[in-house]
Amino acid sequence: FGSSCLGALLLWYVPISSTTVMGFDSALTATVLACVMKARDGMAVFGIDLPYTEKQVKAHMKDIMAYKLFAVAVLAIWLFVQEFSLSSFITLASAIQGFAFLLLARQAGEEGSMRGISRKMLFTYGLALCFRLWSTLFYLGYLPVDYSGYFVYQGTDVLTLLVIVNLMFRALHRYPSADEDSFWVSVPIAVALVLGWLVHPNLDNVEHADAAWMTSLWLEAAAFCPQIWMVSRAGRCRSLTAHFVALSFASRCIVALFWLEAYPQLKIMSHVYGEGLVYDFTPGYAVLAAYLLQVLVIADFMFAYLRSTRRPQMDSVMEL
Repeated sequence: FGSSCLGALLLWYVPISSTTVMGFDSALTATVLACVMKARDGMAVFGIDLPYTEKQVKAHMKDIMAYKLFAVAVLAIWLFVQEFSLSSFITLASAIQGFAFLLLARQAGEEGSMRGISRKMLFTYGLALCFRLWSTLFYLGYLPVDYSGYFVYQGTDVLTLLVIVNLMFRALHRYPSADEDSFWVSVPIAVALVLGWLVHPNLDNVEHADAAWMTSLWLEAAAFCPQIWMVSRAGRCRSLTAHFVALSFASRCIVALFWLEAYPQLKIMSHVYGEGLVYDFTPGYAVLAAYLLQVLVIADFMFAYLRSTRRPQMDSVMEL
């Protein structure tokens, strides 16, 4: 009810016209710029010098605009769903990951090149989404329990998959030397398939769907390895590629926090002992291990990324 009132108040207070929208956007941009500069000054109080000038911030207004549009989209969906629970973090993490791939697509479109983007990463993550959608499109076991589990969660994954397919088609014609994308990803993919089949929860009560969902977690961990390998070998990356990895890290942390709280629900009955039941928590531990691996794969890059933010950078390339 409160969300509906807030939405109605905004629609009543802000007339829908191009002039109003442009004026509102200019005011919001100015506010964001002021907040960034104040944050820089605030960090300087603690001895952390962020070498960003007002001119540099203005040069990245397109990036800021993209983040603003994403925040507005998340807010709009939340107002429409009108429900927020712990399981909503799964949908939020999926949305953040989808936004990360949209930034990659924008980079490829602006530069007319796929340089710095791992084709093996795109293939492996697309494969992970296919396995997850195999479960979430036809079964209910691993969907968020709030209203976002009805269409938003699966729709976000489908849209992300379409973006990945678009990027892979671009990579067929505008891809750099194979030496830059030399990580041998076939072995992690094979290991992910085996682990997903051997140890998995049973929330779907259908073995192939449960195994597919678990396999998608291991494949996500494997997917980031080629991208991190490519960036670490080059010692630098495009600005939006760095944003992609950072957003992926945030997405993995959010969903890992959810399962850290919810993993006991993945227990399966092992056997009957006397008059009681004995449960096996191995599938829950496997899910936690998969997400911990995802976080650890990206953690080294995040350390280099945060360290690099303290140094002046070029507009489109970050030295790590």
